[in-house]
Amino acid sequence: MAASFYEPLADDEIRLIRFSPGNALVANLEKKVLHDTPPYIALSYTWGRAPYRNGRPLSANYSFILNDRTFDVQENLHDALSYLVPHVKENDCHLWVDAICINQDDPVERSKQILHMKYIYEHATMVFGWLGVPFDEEETSLAIGLMRKFNIVLHDGLAKHNNDMSIVATKISPTSKDIYPEPDTDCYKGWIGIREIFKRTYWTRIWIYQEGTGTAPIRFYCGNSYFDRIALSASVYMAHHFAEFTDIDFPFRDVARGPVFGFQAFRKDGVVKYGDTLLDVLEFLRPTKSSEPRDKIYAPLGFASDLSPSSIGPDYSKPLEEVYKDVVRFSLSQPDYGLDVLGHVTHLSSELKEIVKNYHDSGFFCSWVPDFREFVGPAPFITKVADGTWAYHACGPHITHDARIEEGSRLVLQGFQVDEITELSSVWVGNSFSTAKVESWAPDTPDAIYTPTGQTLDEAFLITVLADTDVLTKSRGHKVDFGLINTRADEMSPDQSTRRNRMNATMNNTSGVRHSGWTKHGRMGLMSPAARIGDMLYVLCGGQMIYILRNKKAEAFEYVGYAYVHGIMDGELFAGESLMLGEKETVVLE
Repeated sequence: MAASFYEPLADDEIRLIRFSPGNALVANLEKKVLHDTPPYIALSYTWGRAPYRNGRPLSANYSFILNDRTFDVQENLHDALSYLVPHVKENDCHLWVDAICINQDDPVERSKQILHMKYIYEHATMVFGWLGVPFDEEETSLAIGLMRKFNIVLHDGLAKHNNDMSIVATKISPTSKDIYPEPDTDCYKGWIGIREIFKRTYWTRIWIYQEGTGTAPIRFYCGNSYFDRIALSASVYMAHHFAEFTDIDFPFRDVARGPVFGFQAFRKDGVVKYGDTLLDVLEFLRPTKSSEPRDKIYAPLGFASDLSPSSIGPDYSKPLEEVYKDVVRFSLSQPDYGLDVLGHVTHLSSELKEIVKNYHDSGFFCSWVPDFREFVGPAPFITKVADGTWAYHACGPHITHDARIEEGSRLVLQGFQVDEITELSSVWVGNSFSTAKVESWAPDTPDAIYTPTGQTLDEAFLITVLADTDVLTKSRGHKVDFGLINTRADEMSPDQSTRRNRMNATMNNTSGVRHSGWTKHGRMGLMSPAARIGDMLYVLCGGQMIYILRNKKAEAFEYVGYAYVHGIMDGELFAGESLMLGEKETVVLE
């Protein structure tokens, strides 16, 4: 769209669309002061082609009349306008749509307007979330009716049982044909419809977390049918309940998993549970997608409590790597964060890159820059325990860093070489995580002594598997109990079930997509998936963890990842004179 189509906006102005009476898509674009707007509806949708195209040719073009001119729009947006504009008119509202109300050809305007988007969605009369045209009208109608029925069942149950959801869950019977998917019933068709709704690409978008988790009411439209966030919440809960506690048909076992669960979890608990720092928010939203990779940073900015207006600002003219480097610069500038940002750097081995679909090879990035386009690889170890203090102290008394970025591509640090990787197990990848895989890492002589701590090898291994943590309670001092993990669910008490769930969640976080490894000095640990035999292990000043570096050239290293190495995570290397600790040196990463 030609830039001349738009009149410049003042810093406190936005544009709204006002549709003309009648059935045609004819509208005018109006400038309004942000804090003095008429009632408007904000649209939340997916850019690009429609999720259900119904045989339409790829060459089809779409447009509508705006300010007496033809305005081109993408297919999915045109579908949204065709279905939703009548509902906008019914409410006598204006409409806000990013692709229309922001001049997408002007990076300066985009950078300024993005700062208003959280306010725009929070102060809308309503948000319309567009999921697309239905695959099957009947299934969609039955699905939304079933979602509302789920809400009634849960609401009535809570009223009867004093708002105790744990009791309500035990009263939900799989024999109820109104809510349980028996084949050849309308309920079964409704479940199929819910599964299709939850598979929509809409739920993968990073922007929906800002657009759909605010205070404004929201309707999720699939064609002309819609449901609200209460029905969504009830449906996610019921789908999860039936998958966990009944013999529901296999096609429905994953209905509540995936992106829609992440969206619902964040809407329900948000930063209270998952953390409110920039790094916390970026990591939680890492599995989401965006057509503009800079938005993996810019979309979550409104959720981060540690940002000041001058910390990181949207700038769509800035090269992508520089946008991601801004996160590194910000994190290094925070006195309590140490080198935590290095835990968000994901590198895979060449073998894993071939297995993982749609992997972005960020080889053009510096090795120490996180590529937030990626959501494959290991989750970061916890960096703070429940009281807000560091989880680990591998750096001992060297808790501050003098890190600096030189020449745009070199991260200069101080540290000590402590060990070298000599043995690595295979890495788990995909959806095949199992206790058997992790148990195969166990030492062959479990009763032998693990010299660094004086424990048996078995004891050290059971602690290492969980990196000595519980990720749900954010605490140290834990080890895995494989006997409990392998116990049948119907043979466990509620407390045992809770404990097993915590261990499984922690093991997925700590051991998933990592090597089990051994070092030259007889230490066991959990290593980055990109680690190789011969890589060096360093303690870096200001860093909680052990860091894996690879010789790149005489004056610089390649950053590989970080590691949990049992027995040296709490400053033990600095407790006395260590014959295995090298001299403090300048470490340059490229």
